[in-house]
Amino acid sequence: MTEHPANESESEKPFQVYEASLQAGEVFLPRASELMEMRERGFGTLRGRRLVLTSHEAFYLLEKGRITVEGKNKENITFEELVKSISTRQPAVWVKYLVYRDLRDRGYVVRECPVFDFEVHGKGPMRRYVYIIYEGGEADLKTLRTLLKRSSRDKKDLILSVVDRRTDIVYYSLEFLKV
Repeated sequence: MTEHPANESESEKPFQVYEASLQAGEVFLPRASELMEMRERGFGTLRGRRLVLTSHEAFYLLEKGRITVEGKNKENITFEELVKSISTRQPAVWVKYLVYRDLRDRGYVVRECPVFDFEVHGKGPMRRYVYIIYEGGEADLKTLRTLLKRSSRDKKDLILSVVDRRTDIVYYSLEFLKV
């Protein structure tokens, strides 16, 4: 672990850069007990003595300079190499990452969610579900109705994240659906 000076947009104190490993397509930080700052900021899932990162969390932290990622040859992996390595197993990971990064940069804590793409916490007591729609892709009304019922039952807002061909992202709140 090394300390690096903060970016101009961050406070003047240096931030910790953590060493992560990539094994079998999974990025993790060993010594989870030392990583409470990462957990408090909403990153990773504790699994034994490891803090396991989702692909989106790993991309984000590597891009922001908060982690280094070591591959199987004990050499550091670049951001591009990590994206290429993981996206061969998960083709839609890049577009999903763009939404993740945008939400994190806006100050939200973003967690993967089994039914929706993400669950978003922060900026008030309300929690939100985010469902990604790709421009040109299909978003059938039956799926949207099911997602809206689920989010209403869970008392959470449903946010549709529409990503266009230029990777611009527009968010829409879906409160009711009448056909």
